[in-house]
Amino acid sequence: MSPLRDLIVAETSKPTFPAASVFAQALKDGFGPSVSAVLFYGSCLRHATDDGLMLDFYVLVDRMSGAVPNPVLAIWGATLPPNVYYREISFEGRTVRAKVAVMSVSRFMRDTGPQCFASSIWARFSQPTLILYARNDVIKARVHEALTQAVETMIARALPLMPVRFTARDLWVGALQATYGAELRPESVAKAAELVDGDFARYIAVTEAVLGQATNDATYMNHAFVRTRWARRAWALRRVEGKILNVLRLIKAAFTFQGGLDYAVWKIERHSGVKVQLTDTERQHPLMTGLKLLPQLLKRGGVR
Repeated sequence: MSPLRDLIVAETSKPTFPAASVFAQALKDGFGPSVSAVLFYGSCLRHATDDGLMLDFYVLVDRMSGAVPNPVLAIWGATLPPNVYYREISFEGRTVRAKVAVMSVSRFMRDTGPQCFASSIWARFSQPTLILYARNDVIKARVHEALTQAVETMIARALPLMPVRFTARDLWVGALQATYGAELRPESVAKAAELVDGDFARYIAVTEAVLGQATNDATYMNHAFVRTRWARRAWALRRVEGKILNVLRLIKAAFTFQGGLDYAVWKIERHSGVKVQLTDTERQHPLMTGLKLLPQLLKRGGVR
């Protein structure tokens, strides 16, 4: 295996806290025999707790129709993945909540690789992820491959944006900021630095696995710098495409994500400080409310 693959294999096998493990098993059982793998990522993984937070999972399935009973939603999920659901379980006398994305293994393999222009999947899974369930060693190896290529894709797409000399920190902060700009996200510019600095040794390790050792002053020479003009044009297109896809996915989520509107405004306030008060009437019509609020949130800086 490659040095990067070795790092990914070790990283995905780390233990996690009991609530996340129990929830992963519940998802495996709930979505049925079509489930190939359950991945855990995001803020709860970083903080090793779900206190005041919502767990984030990706459920990878053989085919959407095998996991999603509603044929219309299954088609939507195959055409515009992933489908996003709200789930909760009772654990040790309390309610544990999760945001659950479902997509096929084959689409996950595609969307973590260089053939995928949109950044949302390869950017998300270039960050730490645990495999909490895999049906067998073949599936686990495919997920390892996907997560490895997500890191490689993220680095390759970010390199032309770097100056002639850059550090591993420069690379990952710049890459995350670029991908945030390609989605409707509430995170501030400082969030990228917070994520990198919070797990700095990991980001140095994966950078060295792809680019080799840095020089004595911890910098790399950027041989992709000559492609900066084309890279910036590509990222400009990615920002337009990503935001359009986000809007379409939000419309789809209005039919699958119970309480999604409350979750969205909670996350916006948590990351940006912009508060939104929802009425009961607005909660009853999440699609129309979301479309109405979007221009206001863009103007107030709640999403970017």
